Amino acid sequence: MAIPPVKINKRLMPFPRVLLLASGTTILLAAVVYGAMRLASPPAPVQYLSAAVTRGNASLTDSETGEVVAAQTTTAVVPSGATIAQMPVELGQSVTAGQTLAVFNDPALLSQLATADAAVLSDQQQVSLYSSTAYQNTQNATLAAAQDSLLAAENTLQTDQNQGRVFATLSGSVTLAVKNGAFVTAGQTVAQVGSQSFTSPISGQVAQVAVSDGQTVSNGTLLMTLTSPSQSAKIYSDQSQVDSLQAQFDKLQAAMGQASPNLAQAKAQLLRDQQTYQADQQAVAGLTVTAPYAGQITALNASAGPGGKVMTVSSDSLVVTVPVPETQIPEIHVGQPVTITVPALPTTTFQGTVQNIAPVGNYTNGVSSFPITISIDHPENIRYGMSANVNIVLQTVHQALLIPLAALHTKGSHTFVEVLNNQQRQRIPVHVLLENATAAAVKSPRLSVGARVITAVLAPATGPLHLKTRGRALHHSRGGHKGGKAKP
Repeated sequence: MAIPPVKINKRLMPFPRVLLLASGTTILLAAVVYGAMRLASPPAPVQYLSAAVTRGNASLTDSETGEVVAAQTTTAVVPSGATIAQMPVELGQSVTAGQTLAVFNDPALLSQLATADAAVLSDQQQVSLYSSTAYQNTQNATLAAAQDSLLAAENTLQTDQNQGRVFATLSGSVTLAVKNGAFVTAGQTVAQVGSQSFTSPISGQVAQVAVSDGQTVSNGTLLMTLTSPSQSAKIYSDQSQVDSLQAQFDKLQAAMGQASPNLAQAKAQLLRDQQTYQADQQAVAGLTVTAPYAGQITALNASAGPGGKVMTVSSDSLVVTVPVPETQIPEIHVGQPVTITVPALPTTTFQGTVQNIAPVGNYTNGVSSFPITISIDHPENIRYGMSANVNIVLQTVHQALLIPLAALHTKGSHTFVEVLNNQQRQRIPVHVLLENATAAAVKSPRLSVGARVITAVLAPATGPLHLKTRGRALHHSRGGHKGGKAKP
């Protein structure tokens, strides 16, 4: 059996405005009661956090990250025309300076070296020969023989020339029997001196009458010269022989007066062959590859052909290169010590030295940075390619007043700290010498060691007390430097 619905009489329900008025009255009464309770309790006192001023050293450092790489890397290449004969190393193996890494084979080069060696030996023998006393004696004998031959040729020329000449054999007056150009026969009288007649020694023509008719001459005076075709040919041949022998003698005599031309040529050839031998010797030495320094084999290709890269040796000495902003470059110099940490070795701190500052920076987004190369002093357990954090000290102050960075306040151009004086905060101006990520080095005639500076205010709230810090945020550092810390 269905139950009929209940009908509600709306006129019996309270009016909505009555309900709202009642609710508001309740809330107001609650607020009044709460306020009275608060007024009855005394306000909580304001509390402060403070820190003592100390004296010590503070440093400003720059922290950058870079990759650890070998300070030196050498790649060996198979020489042209050579093949790999030996390779007594493995990938990743540590090697010492001078250790043999690979040996190549090049038969053609070895044969070329042997030929050059033989040429040098032959040249040395020639130089020894031309420098010997026996060779000098031979040269002297050759010069003497040439001189004898020249004298003999000159005598022959003189004899042949005299065959056509008529000389007086006594003193007296000359009576000529012939004139210039006359043809005579051998034995024909051509002149008379006193009572003695002189005849032609050859058949030919009077070439020249050297005296005049009736002239008084003495013994040995040339009276006339006769010539004939056969005699002229003979004299010409004799003169040519004399000229040739004279040239040979002059050449030998000049050579004897200075270093032997043969010796000079031999020495020049020896020098050329020695240079060729040395070049071949260096090329042969290149067939054996040795480690240029202590390091590790970081690449290896045992199947490399001529001209191919067979291995790479990386040095044990390691460096890390980091970018440093241009504003910090004036504070960095070569030889400057740095501190290095490696994330892969968190328990060890390494020392390093600035090795090089790049002369040219890298410009990006309106700012330039300069790569700084840092050598790691003792890189034990550091591997190639690891990341490293480099801390470079840019500035240090000594024996300054040190305060936490949270205690430092700035208003306009004024910098100050706050101290409590009779429970009242008092400002003390300070001059900041250096500021890093956690502390500031300051000086002030009104601040002394041991004074306590306010670092934070503990203010009451409706619930538990909340920390209100009035100083600077701990992560802030003036000038954008990173990673600085105060050293007490």
